[in-house]
Amino acid sequence: IEWKTYWLDKQLKMEDTAGLEFPPHDQHSLKNNILSGITLGAWIKLLIRRGHGIEWKTYWLRLLFITALATVNSLIAFVEWIFYRKAIREAKINQQPVFILGHPRTGTTLLHNMLSLDTDLFSFSSTFQVGFPSTFLVMERFKSLMAGVIDDKRPMDNMPLSFDVPQEDELAVNVLSAGVSPYMPLVFMRQEPTFRPYFSFEKASKADLATWTDSFLYFLKKLTVRFGSSRRLLLKSPVHTARVKLLLQLFPEAQFVYIHRNPYVVFQSAVNMADKCYWYSYLDTPSSTQILDFILSQYDTLFDDYIAARALIPAGRLKEVSFSELEGSPADTVLGLYKHFQWPCTSATEARLRAHATSIEGFKKNDHVSLSPAARALVAKRWARSFTEFGYTP
Repeated sequence: IEWKTYWLDKQLKMEDTAGLEFPPHDQHSLKNNILSGITLGAWIKLLIRRGHGIEWKTYWLRLLFITALATVNSLIAFVEWIFYRKAIREAKINQQPVFILGHPRTGTTLLHNMLSLDTDLFSFSSTFQVGFPSTFLVMERFKSLMAGVIDDKRPMDNMPLSFDVPQEDELAVNVLSAGVSPYMPLVFMRQEPTFRPYFSFEKASKADLATWTDSFLYFLKKLTVRFGSSRRLLLKSPVHTARVKLLLQLFPEAQFVYIHRNPYVVFQSAVNMADKCYWYSYLDTPSSTQILDFILSQYDTLFDDYIAARALIPAGRLKEVSFSELEGSPADTVLGLYKHFQWPCTSATEARLRAHATSIEGFKKNDHVSLSPAARALVAKRWARSFTEFGYTP
């Protein structure tokens, strides 16, 4: 790791890297924190396991805030357990979930939002449910009380953000498992390499695999209590891209949609997200090199593990699409998924898809900082296989 960090530093210092630096900001902010829904027991477990890396003087206010929320969350979770424990225990998860795969910043959110319009076919986790996974069955009706913990737009791209929009299930599992998730670098980036086994779990301990699996299935059972089992679960978390083998073991009848995008644009967007979003949850202060190494290595892991496991997916249960297809013809691209998977599509669903596609026609994407020649060369070298695999020009 030390050699890799040194090599990355040397590469990035070849040219002006002002656009690839991540100066600290919002270190005292209490909004948009991915640990807001953690319970006290899980918080204590996380502090015991990872607390040695906390910068207490810098993040003391954030630590107090999380501890206070964790205490409240625990009390409400106990109430929820009293009323819902039997229903959760007996819930039967629909065995045909649909997983949206792809690296962060490839268009997974747009695809998730569009498919979630079909509420006859799919159920999905919302921002509130993943943010407060231990209490949402009780607290969802009072969610307006928690409105101040998130912004009304996503920090990295100005897309609307509310407690009702579709959201990544891994955020819930991260909280429920006390940090057994590759999302934890957003809290402890300086410990990032130690979270890498949690992508595919191939090299994780049996205990960590069991913790993640139990947390994941528990959350899906809670969604089943909330929505019933007749609709299929629509699940989107980019880290699932590395877990095809594991997900097929859990759900042999699952279907998968994989979306890809020009790697240069993905890198630019990932850099923007790291700069504008990650600082809301850190409990340590990483260097720019560490953040960049996370961006690069995460892409490597997701791509390599997906390509290695892709052949395990039975014929007809995977569809790959490009972001350019989705951006250019959103409704037709999504309707193509219905045709491929032979999903029933009502006229009302098609109308909603086309109306949504029309509503986002004027959405202005971020203007990303141009990549320096050194950064461009770095991406071309590190992500060379993905350029070749999906036909992009390095």
